Amino acid sequence: MTPDFSYSVNNSDPNDRKRFIRGMFDSIVPTYDLLNRLLSAGIDRSWRKFVIKEAGDLKDGRALDLCCGTGDLSLQLYRAGASLVSLDFSLPMLAAGKSRGWLRGDSVAADASRLPFRDGVFRVLTVAFGIRNIPDIDLFMAEAFRATRPGGRLIILELTRPSNPLVRASYNFYLRFVLPVAGGLVSGKWAAYRYLSRTIETFLDPDDLAARLKRAGFGKVVINRLTFGIATVICCEK
Repeated sequence: MTPDFSYSVNNSDPNDRKRFIRGMFDSIVPTYDLLNRLLSAGIDRSWRKFVIKEAGDLKDGRALDLCCGTGDLSLQLYRAGASLVSLDFSLPMLAAGKSRGWLRGDSVAADASRLPFRDGVFRVLTVAFGIRNIPDIDLFMAEAFRATRPGGRLIILELTRPSNPLVRASYNFYLRFVLPVAGGLVSGKWAAYRYLSRTIETFLDPDDLAARLKRAGFGKVVINRLTFGIATVICCEK
């Protein structure tokens, strides 16, 4: 039986899904960053730069990079002067990031929906390409709100679906055929890249995410669509 890789919100019983996702990411560590560059043609670097710009002055400010993976965004936050904590639930991802020198601050292995931090301690929280791997998304947003200090920001970078019909048709072809085949060939983990493709196709749209963030307590929520809507950065304030 083919597993269902579609994204769905599950705030009540997400543990089986989380175990599957963690195991999948553990398995693709060796080729993870290479494929990110290849499959995005390097454009993901400009998206991360946009996140850093939106974060504002980070010098000596406490920042938390959620679902950090091997630390691609974490390194940029650290270089911008943040007092940084990087969090992921995959120990092999964190170990790879440490060995590559990308995780320079503190690293924590934990669930992003159960943050092991006091209330209101971070000026900036970021999550890049990770929120669609969180089934209990409303619990995550509540935890992110709790850990953000008043006046602080949560910044989400995620792959999304373009609204332009022509761009969307081309992108759908890429998601359904190019991404899973190329990812499977390079990594040998075919199911992992079918999962990644399918979650992009079925994840919540940015307007839905913005509405949920407001319900979680965040005030100003701004949606920034990048590269014809292939990626979206959502910035919100507490």
